[in-house]
Amino acid sequence: MKSVDELIDRLADEARPVRARSSRLASLGFSTVAALTVLASAVLLGLRTDVRALSPSPVIVVAAGLMLLVAASGGFAAIRSARPQVGAPASGSRWALAALFVLPVAAFVGIAADPSRAAGLAPAAGIACLLLGVAAGFATLLFLFAWQRGGAPVNPNAAAWLSGLAAGAVGALAVTVECPVNGLAHLGVWHVAAVPLSGLAARLVLPRFLRW
Repeated sequence: MKSVDELIDRLADEARPVRARSSRLASLGFSTVAALTVLASAVLLGLRTDVRALSPSPVIVVAAGLMLLVAASGGFAAIRSARPQVGAPASGSRWALAALFVLPVAAFVGIAADPSRAAGLAPAAGIACLLLGVAAGFATLLFLFAWQRGGAPVNPNAAAWLSGLAAGAVGALAVTVECPVNGLAHLGVWHVAAVPLSGLAARLVLPRFLRW
């Protein structure tokens, strides 16, 4: 027992206090990176005609709002995951993601009612939007990864998944406000697909670098 007490005393003597990392500052940084991503997309690729005229179609407003919700809930949950604590608030990212998937469900329901709407699933424009959405979220993913690397995520798998979802949602939002293709099928399938694809990629790659 004495050896255990001595070990504890030695560890306590070697311990040094560290400054607590500010989740508020991280949230501000995440919001800034996300906003700059959307702004860069608007400057480099332009905005949709209806968005530029400040009269976006209702489906664009709904889609952009849901993507913003997934980005915010996933991003803030990823930030909190680097500072584990007892009684931490549960994340609403699962519900936000479920709400986002209403769009592809609605798209396929619309296609069932009118098969001509399946033209929106054309891969030529669809794959381009999907890849652009994933790429556009890369800066957000790097920011969240850097924050988590400096923290202590107790569940690296969940932390990586949340970071990927948030990054994908930011990228999808950036693409949605510039993509000239209309139609719920294109928007609800190809744009939304960037979110789970980014989440899956982050989940497969990042956890090994987040373990401590």
